[in-house]
Amino acid sequence: MNPPASPRRRILIIDDNPSIHQDFKKILAGGEITTSLDELETAIFGDTKSRGRGEYAFEVDSASQGEEGVQRVQDAAQEGRPYALAFVDIRMPPGIDGVETTARLWQVDADLQVVLCSAYADYSWEEVAQRLGINQRLLILRKPFDNIEVRQMAHALAQKWDLSRQSRRREEELAQAVKERTRELEAANARLRQEMEDRAKLEATLAQSQRREALGRLASGMANEISSPLGFVSTNLNHLRLALEKRIAGMEDPEELLEACRDALQGTERLKRIVQDVKLFARVGPQPGVAVDVRKVLDEAFTRAGPSLSPRIHRVMELREAPPVLASEEGLAHVLVNLLVNAAQALPENHPEPRIRIAVSSQGPEVLLEVQDNGSGIEAEHLDHIFEPFYTTKPGGSGLGLSICHSIIAGFGGDITVESTPGKGSTFRVKLLKAS
Repeated sequence: MNPPASPRRRILIIDDNPSIHQDFKKILAGGEITTSLDELETAIFGDTKSRGRGEYAFEVDSASQGEEGVQRVQDAAQEGRPYALAFVDIRMPPGIDGVETTARLWQVDADLQVVLCSAYADYSWEEVAQRLGINQRLLILRKPFDNIEVRQMAHALAQKWDLSRQSRRREEELAQAVKERTRELEAANARLRQEMEDRAKLEATLAQSQRREALGRLASGMANEISSPLGFVSTNLNHLRLALEKRIAGMEDPEELLEACRDALQGTERLKRIVQDVKLFARVGPQPGVAVDVRKVLDEAFTRAGPSLSPRIHRVMELREAPPVLASEEGLAHVLVNLLVNAAQALPENHPEPRIRIAVSSQGPEVLLEVQDNGSGIEAEHLDHIFEPFYTTKPGGSGLGLSICHSIIAGFGGDITVESTPGKGSTFRVKLLKAS
């Protein structure tokens, strides 16, 4: 059975003396080897006949000047057949010397092992180290050199070159494996985090929908039960008021009865408003939107909210972009009226500079409407409940106004949110899809 072929490594000789090139080729690439050389080789490397497998075969190239050697190393690296080792003479007039040549060689091939050869004391070790640094890729060989020393050095440095490249390839493979694994873990983590967020949102939306559905059924039934007796009470109280007004002269203290009647009528009016809100809340649900002109709806909302907007309130309009949105004119107007009235009610009468700001802007596929005031603001503990049915902090409020607004906007496929700072004001933001 034939042994496997020996590994073949490229060596470059850079020297201005042609005879030196021939010497190196005889030593490294074959030729006449003396018996003494064979014996020394056997003493150092063992029996060459039985060994065979670990010995390198060398391909030796030559360059007579440093610049030529640098070009050869560069070409070899680009061809994918790099040199493992270069023997470089220190003196090579008229070109660059061996130290400068070595520095340039490493610029084009950082793995190259270099042996500096010299018969003169041109450079001390300190001077070489100062110019090239203390480097494990560099050895110095004094001329005249011993053949076995050259051959041993070539084998050792070729093996070192192999191990260095293998180590770097392994490091690169490990780094790439770590990078790919890290990327996979980051992607998996991002997917898991997104799934958790989506699930939490879905569960919250489902719970809210179920709660609203139950409240809607309750509200519908309650409205039907209250409407009839409320109408009866209202009619009779009006009749009593008229009768008392006609007979006021014959009564001892008719004013007390009249006041009671007025209070009762105010109570029935409030019940009527609550019933109307409850009916509206029960009817609100998903509905197909049509293209609606935001500017037109804003004008209508200001007209309807006019009685609640004091002339003292400064209105700021920022309508940079107002493309049509998917909604209904009546539904969007109802929401804007409610937000405008709430903003006005949040402004104290003694406020030095009451202000309501209306802004419309385009954000990708959506249109953002903002209603902002600089009034009293909303306490943090109320913000999470502000869109819940029957939740109110205003005396006499039904607690359905903002809940109805939320349901209307959600029915259009949009969203409504609020930010507030006590003592500084509130900002309600309505997002609706653009009409295509």
